[in-house]
Amino acid sequence: MNVAATFPVRVAGLNIDPVRRRVSGPGGEAALEPLVMQLLVHLAERQGQVLPRRELFDHLWGKAQVGDDSLNRLIGGLRKALSRTSDGSVVIETVPRMGYRLIVEPSPPSAAPGVTRRYLIGIGASSLLMVGGSGAWRARRDSRVAQAQRLTDRGDIILRDAVPLQSGEALPPLRSALDIDPQNARTLGLLALAEEIRANNGGSANAGDTLRTAEEAARAALQRDQNEPHARLAMIELSAGRLDWAQMEDQLEAVRASAPVNVHVLGSLASFLQAAGRTSKSWFYNEQAAAAAPISPTPQWRRALRLWTAGRNEDALSLTERLLPLWPRHALVWNARFMILAFTGRTAAAAAMLRGAVAPPVNAHPVRLAQWLPTFDAFADPNSMRIAKAKDANLAAARLNPGQATYAAMALSQLGELDAAFAVINGLLLSKGPLIADRPITARSFVANSPSWCRTQWLFMPPLAAVRRDPRFEVLCEEIGLARYWRRRGVGPDIRLPT
Repeated sequence: MNVAATFPVRVAGLNIDPVRRRVSGPGGEAALEPLVMQLLVHLAERQGQVLPRRELFDHLWGKAQVGDDSLNRLIGGLRKALSRTSDGSVVIETVPRMGYRLIVEPSPPSAAPGVTRRYLIGIGASSLLMVGGSGAWRARRDSRVAQAQRLTDRGDIILRDAVPLQSGEALPPLRSALDIDPQNARTLGLLALAEEIRANNGGSANAGDTLRTAEEAARAALQRDQNEPHARLAMIELSAGRLDWAQMEDQLEAVRASAPVNVHVLGSLASFLQAAGRTSKSWFYNEQAAAAAPISPTPQWRRALRLWTAGRNEDALSLTERLLPLWPRHALVWNARFMILAFTGRTAAAAAMLRGAVAPPVNAHPVRLAQWLPTFDAFADPNSMRIAKAKDANLAAARLNPGQATYAAMALSQLGELDAAFAVINGLLLSKGPLIADRPITARSFVANSPSWCRTQWLFMPPLAAVRRDPRFEVLCEEIGLARYWRRRGVGPDIRLPT
């Protein structure tokens, strides 16, 4: 099941809970078999679209060979459950020679509860004519608009909750919404933001084309609504390569002023401020995001890392212990717990996570046994031989990609190997020195062209404490523009949390 299929879905009056495998509505509640739930979620995500039988077979069984009766049985069971829980308002329609689709059948204003379009057809065409052509047209229009709204809401939730690498999961419902309502500014803005995040976080095979799509969608959204927050946020990120730190903050704050409770905007500000070393203010905005989206994993894993950064290790570990069972395959929930365990003396527990059967299928910062096992050995018994092996393992890993390089900088700093740590940091953030992390080059991607830009949250985490005390850190902050930002704002880095 993909990441999108783990979050609750709402269709008309139905609540669909994929994790608990239950569906509830005005007619009651029903428990569904795992495959029936997968079928329901897939149909609900593409509500109104006809899904071919072949697509449903591939989605449910992959390459396994199963007969038609298997799908027919699931469709039949799902129809019974929906008929009971939705009072017949949500149905699975068979489209001959094509496939199936999930549709919502609104009752006309004069109809008694539970009277559906199928019932009205059954009592004769003359009754339909009495309803009035204009009223029926309005009902269909309103139903389509409501359907587009549900699809947009679905895409919004997926984009909010998924890791950046998986932001493409939000695209199918957003595109389906635009098929229905192509002028909707919010849908266009969310599409732009999803495409920008996907391109700038390694989720697109052709980042240049994806960035162009993001820009086109953002401009189309802003033509319809000049204050559309998702489109404005996408445009800021698209132009980040020519903004300094203060300009970036000012533009983000301007979007927040017009959309003060938008979770995407608050999250971007929280991430920016932590990258600038301003933990206290980052915490403030992240808590606002958590209040606006209390069931989202995103503010929660950020909260755990902020607690750790502020030295509240036990609180951070307690939070991640609660989060991981809820989102065991969410890469950043997993990463937050792994890092806190690894750097707070719980190396056995961290190693168990590496070897565990439950791990994110797509990790934002891939972890490798070849890097971490020697590191854990050196953390547990920091003798010269083990430190040397850990140093070699981390320097080798740092050349692979930025994710391994950030881990390597943390590990080397914690081991006291500051020359090696600075070699990794200078290579990663400044492309300077003998050690350069491999990264794809994309013409319009600020991630490639300015790899330090707003991605330096890890510099202010506890393992880098020794690096931050070294005189070379001040030079580094001058070179990446942070020191100038601090002077301009009259602030400095902090690891406090508001009291």
